[in-house]
Amino acid sequence: MNKDRLELLRAIQRYDFALKDLHLYLDTHPDCARALEYFHKYNQLRADAYAEYAEKYGPITAEQVKSKTRWTWVNDPWPWERSDNF
Repeated sequence: MNKDRLELLRAIQRYDFALKDLHLYLDTHPDCARALEYFHKYNQLRADAYAEYAEKYGPITAEQVKSKTRWTWVNDPWPWERSDNF
């Protein structure tokens, strides 16, 4: 796997982890404006990273399929099935 692709996948993993952690924190501290600000920041970073990955390497989630004529999600192995991911 090329270095840029691996870095992007790892960034997505970091953003997902940060969002889960912030989600749990906000469940117990719903009025914490700073945590909510971080949540929105990392949510946008995650969305941008997912979009960049889909544009460069294909969809990372089924919801990113753009084709109106064919279900392209099945064209390539899923990201976690590629033997050269790690």
